[in-house]
Amino acid sequence: MCVCVFGDRLFDIELEEMIKGENIVKWIKGQRISRLGHLERMEEDRMPKKIFTQELEGQRRRGRPTKRWKEEVERDLQVLGVRRWRELVADRKKWKDIV
Repeated sequence: MCVCVFGDRLFDIELEEMIKGENIVKWIKGQRISRLGHLERMEEDRMPKKIFTQELEGQRRRGRPTKRWKEEVERDLQVLGVRRWRELVADRKKWKDIV
């Protein structure tokens, strides 16, 4: 199965090779958890870390709240049964085992 693409998009075959046959949802969640560890270990003065830890002021719009990346990743960790993830992030080997 191969689809024509334009620009920098991946072919379906290339995507399948990247995930090596595993469930795409699991792969994406694993990548999110991995990125969370990277952000948590990052130096405090780096811009991505500042954005990640910043609390927004004001009120949210009416209606269903939009999903925030941090909340979704924390929910993924809860489903996996990971507690005290901020402590586990410091040890890369333990964190890699979780991912």
